[in-house]
Amino acid sequence: MRAFHLLAKFAACAALTAILLSPWTLGAAPTDEQRSEVRDLKVEIRKASNFLKQGRVAESTQTVKLIIERLQRLEGVDPELQEGVDQLFESLAPAHALLELEGVTLPRMRNAAVAQPTEMMAPAVPGTPTPPASTLPTMFPATNLSFTKHIAPVIVARCGNCHVSGARGGFSSSSYEVLMKGPAEGVVIFPGQDGSRFVEVIETGDMPRGGQKVSPAELTALKTWIKEGAKFDGADPKANLASLAPGAAPMPMPRLEVASASGNEKVSFGRDIAPVLVARCVSCHDQRNPPGGFSLASFQTMLRGGDSGAPLTPGKPNESLLIQLFKAPAPDRMPRNGPPLTDDQIRKFETWITEGAKFDGDSPTSSMPRVAAYAFAKNATHDELAKARVETSKSKIQLGLPGVAMSTSDRKDVFVMGALGQEANDEFADQAEKAADDVRRILKAPAGQPLVKGRVSLFLVKAKYDYNEFSKMVERRDVPPQWQGHYWYDVTDAYGMVQLPVGDAYDLDAMFAQVIASNYVASLDAPDWFADGVGRVVASRVSGKDPRVVEWGNQLQSAVGAMKKPDDFVQNKLAPDQNGAVSFAFMKTLMGRGQQFDALMQALRKGMPFDQAFAGVYGKPPSDVAKAWIASGGR
Repeated sequence: MRAFHLLAKFAACAALTAILLSPWTLGAAPTDEQRSEVRDLKVEIRKASNFLKQGRVAESTQTVKLIIERLQRLEGVDPELQEGVDQLFESLAPAHALLELEGVTLPRMRNAAVAQPTEMMAPAVPGTPTPPASTLPTMFPATNLSFTKHIAPVIVARCGNCHVSGARGGFSSSSYEVLMKGPAEGVVIFPGQDGSRFVEVIETGDMPRGGQKVSPAELTALKTWIKEGAKFDGADPKANLASLAPGAAPMPMPRLEVASASGNEKVSFGRDIAPVLVARCVSCHDQRNPPGGFSLASFQTMLRGGDSGAPLTPGKPNESLLIQLFKAPAPDRMPRNGPPLTDDQIRKFETWITEGAKFDGDSPTSSMPRVAAYAFAKNATHDELAKARVETSKSKIQLGLPGVAMSTSDRKDVFVMGALGQEANDEFADQAEKAADDVRRILKAPAGQPLVKGRVSLFLVKAKYDYNEFSKMVERRDVPPQWQGHYWYDVTDAYGMVQLPVGDAYDLDAMFAQVIASNYVASLDAPDWFADGVGRVVASRVSGKDPRVVEWGNQLQSAVGAMKKPDDFVQNKLAPDQNGAVSFAFMKTLMGRGQQFDALMQALRKGMPFDQAFAGVYGKPPSDVAKAWIASGGR
């Protein structure tokens, strides 16, 4: 074999674009240019919001940053212009808050609106100077509560994230005037009545959400202030509350971190919780504009919470918003559509939260349906999973090849679907079942046991168009043009997609053996490069003269030449066809050392993690063995 070589590194360059804004002349009347800027910014804010709705977080982030920069240049230009600037800041607040919930770091929104003209000032006592800015008090007087000194700091600290910086749930307390006006549903503070709705939602624990707490002393102060007439003692009732209490910054929303399950929990998120969320909640709380900003698209988005803050408090189900909403009376109860959750379902949620709200799925970023399906596949019996996989296979065909009539054939190790007529489909199913026996023999898989839990589904098509269309629609990828078959395994599913050969284009026995073998090895938690390489070696042992096998050998030199590092194929950094060619050659070498390979497979069957099993047999991790193999010229 020729010596292997590495290609030289290449460099990339990028162009930088700067946006230059002319400085504004402070104190002058608004110019046409400045008025035009306000109009343009309205459009930009809508654009940022639309980006978010489409899930384009990066574009929304960049747009919001530029908007804030441009708004800051308009600050204080002229009282006439300032009203429009204030409205723009208010319009921008929801997008700004949602991006921060996504973990994006943004320039701070300015909290204080510029003071209104003097004729709009309304001090509580004529001639009284505006009280100094306040921090959050720790003690309150029994009477004569001050809005600016005592009440505004509490509202900013406890409610500021949602209702001062924004208007979540349609309710804003950004200023005294807005607070007293209340939301569209009606007034929440009635001067002289300490039983106002504003107090009620705090006393019941419904507010504030997101892990915030109003202390007993703070609640008493709020009630006393309302009972004394809910008076304003500042200079401007339109001023943003944060300008009255800059030292009382909003308390940060608690951020929940993913905690991994130990396996000893009584309740499993994947098995017990995710299926309920998928069945009852995900249809409304999906990724696109979910109610209350609360997305259940994945476990990770669930932990971020929504407009009301964190959905749960690990270890404390009674303090968790989810449980409160599940148990709430109508119309506040969730799920809003349909019957309430059963007592047994709610108890499982409570137990899961008590045990720490831990995650036991494959990835916290996986979709919620995927998490539920993963747990089912892990816990189901072979027969249960095989039955479910039949329905999954039919759904995939409906998605990838809608309107195509498919025959089905059941065998012990395979389930075959093909657009070929029943008789031909049965013959191909028998051929595939024989290939499964070849795989069992070559890889020394235990006799009398299913080769792959839930069986392997095989989808057979004649046309290249159908093969490519299935990959695009179902797998969301374009497969290499020379491919005529491939495998797919991800615990929840195991299948092979095959374009049937025309004449002697390739050996179908070898193709069936390849995709079945790769699924079998992948089901042992082996990485893709390893499963793919083993499948190709099995194909070569079934038919060494298969034109596809010959082509893999011909591709090897150019594939190795495309590598920047000798272990690139182990990291799946090459194009799929190149990665497959190198993996085939590497695994051909390893499988040629029968005793070691058999020991590795035996360790994987016993459940040993792949990296540990590989290093235990070969003395080094896969990357190091791959580097040595390349250095030796592939021997």
